Amino acid sequence: MSRKVEIFKDHVRRELTIERTVAIPLIYAWEGWTKPEHITRWWGPKYWTATVYEMDVRPGGIWRYSLRPVNGDVQEAYCKAVYQEVVETLRLVYIDNFTDKNWTLVENSEMYTTVTFEEVMDGSKLRIITRFNSI
Repeated sequence: MSRKVEIFKDHVRRELTIERTVAIPLIYAWEGWTKPEHITRWWGPKYWTATVYEMDVRPGGIWRYSLRPVNGDVQEAYCKAVYQEVVETLRLVYIDNFTDKNWTLVENSEMYTTVTFEEVMDGSKLRIITRFNSI
């Protein structure tokens, strides 16, 4: 199976779409996005580590996390997301914001994200659509 990642950019809508099929059952793909012990293993850019401080996956629930580069050459980034929609094993919708280390939101940093999960013959197809508040 191809593990190719497809990336689509829409500059007019300020959207980034990433699609990938992974060779795991749908429930494992879902848990990889909704359980802190799993998301800390892969979330963020390559050579960065993630720390989850809170993850309450339900509408209105909060996800607070930070990302830190392994080599320490830039400052740790803090983020807070609020779940808007949760449809188990099918869809997550949340608004993510950058924050300071006291969890105060950074103005105009909203990222509106929808993650869909689809069972396919080779495993699970994930589609992440992020619309940025500003450029």
